[in-house]
Amino acid sequence: MDARGSPKVGSFKNAVRWGLLLAAISTVGFRLRRLGMEFREWRVALRLGDAAGAQGWHRILTVDLVGALVVLLIGVGAFYALAPRRGATR
Repeated sequence: MDARGSPKVGSFKNAVRWGLLLAAISTVGFRLRRLGMEFREWRVALRLGDAAGAQGWHRILTVDLVGALVVLLIGVGAFYALAPRRGATR
């Protein structure tokens, strides 16, 4: 930490926390295209009146969306958990 209380620019902990956040965001971003495709397939099944198909696509969409949100939540949580404390001195 410098005199103003901000983290050192080259600190390993700071690099890890930013790396974890970037990894979480890129993982979710990578899955967005697949989520969009699953959403379209679900809507097509609904429009065609295919109840079984719509239920299957909805379940797949829900599982993938929850998985993406969990990854994002873990990344953001790690980012804030590894943040330097205001009163901490080393």
